Amino acid sequence: TNIMFQSYCSPWGFCFDGFCNDDPIMDDKRLHDYNVQKRTNDFVKFAFDQAKHYTSNHILVPMGCDFQYSNAHVNFKNMDKLIQYTNKLHKNINLLYSTPACYSLAVNKAKKTYTVKKDDDFFPYATGEHDYWTGYFTSRPALKYFVRYAHNQYHATKQLSVLSSQKKVNAKSIEAIQSMSEKIGVVQHHDAVSGTEKQHVANDYALRLYNGLNDIHKVTDEALK
Repeated sequence: TNIMFQSYCSPWGFCFDGFCNDDPIMDDKRLHDYNVQKRTNDFVKFAFDQAKHYTSNHILVPMGCDFQYSNAHVNFKNMDKLIQYTNKLHKNINLLYSTPACYSLAVNKAKKTYTVKKDDDFFPYATGEHDYWTGYFTSRPALKYFVRYAHNQYHATKQLSVLSSQKKVNAKSIEAIQSMSEKIGVVQHHDAVSGTEKQHVANDYALRLYNGLNDIHKVTDEALK
């Protein structure tokens, strides 16, 4: 089990998204706001501060956060510069684009051994002295029921469509079943069936399920004829 250093978002000061106010990497020396040395120094300091808490010399630094990358070009332009100039100016560190799988493989190859620090449940999860993440087990019970009901109806419809004759299962029926599977998939999001979304978002989830149910019930009716 691994734990993120500060969160699953970009390091403080290195959010390059359009919604952030952190300074971009300015690499034109003709400009007064040229900041390559400072920005790379700050990032290397962060990296070594994080490395103190891990046993291998591989660390995972997430870049981005919720609702970001609406303008991905800005993000990747600055990350490209960050990687390029950090590797050029700081020979004791190597930055690269990676994935959780590649990171895990690299740590595994380091053949480190770890002692078990926790062998019981991680719940209730807390992010502050009085902030416990437990409400999502019971919040929005109607939506939780609706998700389960829609899931049951979806599987029943799919099975009936298989057992019925080919003449009753047309392209429109298959489209309705596929569309319903996508709607059910969307509400499995950790801010959907959990009930932690805003009210207007919960209303949209419910509406999508309702419309999907209307469509697959037509398929069910046809299959039972």
